[in-house]
Amino acid sequence: MIDINAWTGHWNTLVLKGDVDTVRHALHRYGVNQIFMAPLDAAWCPNPHLYNDVVYEASDRFDDIIPVPIIDPMLPTWQKELDRAIACTKVRLIKLLPGYGGYDLAETDHVLASVGHTDLGIITQVRIDDPRHQHPLAHVPDVSVSSIVEAAERHPGLPIIIGGASTSTLKSVNESLVTLPHLYADTSQLDGMDAIKILVEDGLLSKLLYGSHAPLFMPGASIARILNDLDDAQAMKIMRENTERFLNDGY
Repeated sequence: MIDINAWTGHWNTLVLKGDVDTVRHALHRYGVNQIFMAPLDAAWCPNPHLYNDVVYEASDRFDDIIPVPIIDPMLPTWQKELDRAIACTKVRLIKLLPGYGGYDLAETDHVLASVGHTDLGIITQVRIDDPRHQHPLAHVPDVSVSSIVEAAERHPGLPIIIGGASTSTLKSVNESLVTLPHLYADTSQLDGMDAIKILVEDGLLSKLLYGSHAPLFMPGASIARILNDLDDAQAMKIMRENTERFLNDGY
């Protein structure tokens, strides 16, 4: 199984065991053997690039960890950080955090175009923490999913994942997910009864990628949601096959 959206690090309002070894062990317990890991501390850092070392070093230690560096298109060092990602043979994705970086995806076309000339894909995080649970002085609203769809329309050849969106949010862009060949979504923050089943019935079986959102969420719950709602063949499409196809989209 492949986890396309895991993290390592700390969070400002939760007590987490988010070190690399603990997150890796928690996912291994459930059979995940390929972990795409981003640095959680980067979200609250004015220069998120400073935390990318954590996941690069983790990938050096463990073959099953694939680093997902955060890139902030508003920083003058974004090109240097992208070049570093390109130079690392294990990197397949970069992650954008518009909500925490305070920018709109419409301002990032220069970066998206540069990524489009590489073999990398992009995961754009809609949310890390549910706005209903946030501290009132540290409120970060969800990123507009329509802005991600519009970016995918402007860059039709660029593989893009909608990361951390709720069930209702994905239902609102169902048609775009079906029709845009390189636009996908992860399952990390789907909510509600029969969420996976409902989205599959809406025609999104081939566009959903398993993401755990560990260590903020428990991996067992995210896996059970898929296994309980689907048959084995459908479940493995989400938990491995679709991700493999997405990762090959850039080639």
